[in-house]
Amino acid sequence: MHDSHPRSNDSQNPPEILLSIYVHGQRQPIFDDRLGKEVHEIKVRDRFVIGRQDVAKGEPGPFRTISFTDRRKLIITSYHQREVSRQLLEIAPDRGGAYLRVGNVGNHEVPVSPATEGRIAHKQVKTFVTQNLTQQPIRLMVGSNIALQLSTSRSNPEAEFNEPPQGMLSQSVADVTRMLSQTRASEGAPTPDSPSSDDVQRILSAVSAVLEKAANSPDFYSSAAENVCKLGNFDSCSYLGLDQMANQWQCEVTWPAPHQEAEETPRFDSKALDFIWNNRQTWSTPTSLEEHTDDHRVVVTPVLSRDSVVGALYASKKRQPISDQMLVDCEVKFVEVIRDCLAVGLERLRKEREVAKQQICLAQFFPPGIADRILNDPALLETREENISVLFCDIRGFSAISAELGALQTMKWLREVLGELSECVIRNDGVLLEYVGDELVAMWGAPDEQRNHADLACQAAVQMVGKLEALNESWADRIPAEMLPFGLTIGINTGDCVVGRKGTDFKYMWGPLGPTVNIASRVQGATKQFSPKPIDDDTPAKFTPPTILITEATRVALMYELPSRYLGSIRAINIPKPVRVHEIAANPSSNWPQLQSLYEAAYQQFTQQNFLEALNTLDLITREKEFHFDGPTKCLRDRALTLLQNPRQVASDHPVWMLDRK
Repeated sequence: MHDSHPRSNDSQNPPEILLSIYVHGQRQPIFDDRLGKEVHEIKVRDRFVIGRQDVAKGEPGPFRTISFTDRRKLIITSYHQREVSRQLLEIAPDRGGAYLRVGNVGNHEVPVSPATEGRIAHKQVKTFVTQNLTQQPIRLMVGSNIALQLSTSRSNPEAEFNEPPQGMLSQSVADVTRMLSQTRASEGAPTPDSPSSDDVQRILSAVSAVLEKAANSPDFYSSAAENVCKLGNFDSCSYLGLDQMANQWQCEVTWPAPHQEAEETPRFDSKALDFIWNNRQTWSTPTSLEEHTDDHRVVVTPVLSRDSVVGALYASKKRQPISDQMLVDCEVKFVEVIRDCLAVGLERLRKEREVAKQQICLAQFFPPGIADRILNDPALLETREENISVLFCDIRGFSAISAELGALQTMKWLREVLGELSECVIRNDGVLLEYVGDELVAMWGAPDEQRNHADLACQAAVQMVGKLEALNESWADRIPAEMLPFGLTIGINTGDCVVGRKGTDFKYMWGPLGPTVNIASRVQGATKQFSPKPIDDDTPAKFTPPTILITEATRVALMYELPSRYLGSIRAINIPKPVRVHEIAANPSSNWPQLQSLYEAAYQQFTQQNFLEALNTLDLITREKEFHFDGPTKCLRDRALTLLQNPRQVASDHPVWMLDRK
């Protein structure tokens, strides 16, 4: 089928947006103050405010509009329904009408149907493409029984929101039992207002037999076909799947199964299949013999999944000379009852797959316990302020090694290294936030409260360093020897931070935002500045930078003491206040306490501007072979020597070290 209008016209002239109200699933008339009459839908051309009646301003009752110079208001509840705000939603199309923005200005989040659209949180604005509303209108659930539907003038007027499959099934069972009651009443039964217990038992047994099967099991459709035959006394029933790509029906199962020696395959009425595909309604053979020449009576009903036809139940029986219309209708309803069982099973399978997919996605970032809690309580991901610890980890020597390995090997190396580092985060109940090139970012303290989040972050950092020896060994045959061993630089900071969804409606992610994160990133970058580079080729010495740097805030938050030394105060680019940093010893030797004591003594002398004494103390460190190429010692020695030779260079904020790069 070809569209009579070119596609370009659709984009240049987007359809009009229509707003309607549903109460208990029924469309509610709206009094349009501009037209002076009731309508079924309002054309959204201006900014609309949706909310409850404001008696103080003399507003009228529900389901009426009020026009102002800059907006219109649609009143959806009376003043006493306080769970709905006086101003709940703001709805406004853009100038061209191609997009529709819905902002939540109320106090509660607003669920959106279909569920794939998620929810609109407090103070969040969600953007919808107008053309998309033509294929799938959306509903905003603004109360326990009130929904606003946004559709377009090109939407199919019959494309209403289907009841949940469970609701359809319950209604179908109720309908068929009622029809059986009426049938018995026509036969003179003494209790026409209620079905017999045998009828109810027979229907519920058939429903249970189908529902107990998993939708992905091989006998799911076979059970459905069998129970159609048993309920309606049909001779046979087939389930036909619809190949959406090829637009063809394929018989997947028939009950009872045809004999293997039978050469003829089941024949299906193509007109009936076309009817249910186009109309999404059940088709059945007319009861009058004159209206149909075939000797079989057929009932065909479409199986829907998320408003799309995915298959059909095709039931057949030999025609009788006389057919009572009430009994015929019951037969049709029998097939529809089992059809609804299939819909319930397919919906259950879809949700199980969605949950499994969410579990896989969440498990990649959150520890298993937190991932399970988020699935059960999505509110954990809402934006709020938390006290957290943030870790930034970078691979030292990445640029040079990646240039040597090439793109494919670099990706393999990076995947292996980041995989090992990520395991340390998850093992210590941390949240993986993102990978940026060779950098890993993680956090602790949210979404689940962790009193010891600083300890967990530091433990993860120490374990990361512990992975290096094995990683260097496994890549020793592919990375040039002069580039080994590669190392890590890690920065950790602790503090209050806003945590939640960040980004836009087009792309968003969950994580922290604020100075706490920025400082952690700068501290990680500062590790490299504690390692001065060789001046020339004659002094090829490589000084070792501190692998793990933590801020004073993190050190204070630690519940258990770790081997560390205070390196001093630094001022990073774009960070206004100085940051006190400490080095954590990942693999402390027996001489570590000596290094810590001498370095901190030298730094104290440096702070007091006793530069010569500081140099003498630092010389005691370099006499130890183990610490001869200690990066922080070399940096402090260079600073002390420069200021000893040039006292005028002592800054007013001495001894803060101003870093020259991020």
